[in-house]
Amino acid sequence: MKRTTEEVANVIEGFVNGTGNQWAWDGFTSIRLDDPELEAIRQKVVSLPVEFPPSNPGDYCSDAGMEKMRQIVQDLRSRSNSDARAV
Repeated sequence: MKRTTEEVANVIEGFVNGTGNQWAWDGFTSIRLDDPELEAIRQKVVSLPVEFPPSNPGDYCSDAGMEKMRQIVQDLRSRSNSDARAV
């Protein structure tokens, strides 16, 4: 699936904040991305429940895992802004 850096950041951020679309999250976690760097990020996010197991059964991952996703979003946004300035 073709996704931009900003689209990936938006999907992750929407999930973390509870404002995202359930189907966008499902698609993100289920469908391989064309861009190898973004695919590596997708795989990292998918592995977070194993690396940071949830304390509560209904949660995706622990608070530390959610913080990791916030950091990923920040990194993606920094990269996206750098790319835009380079053009």
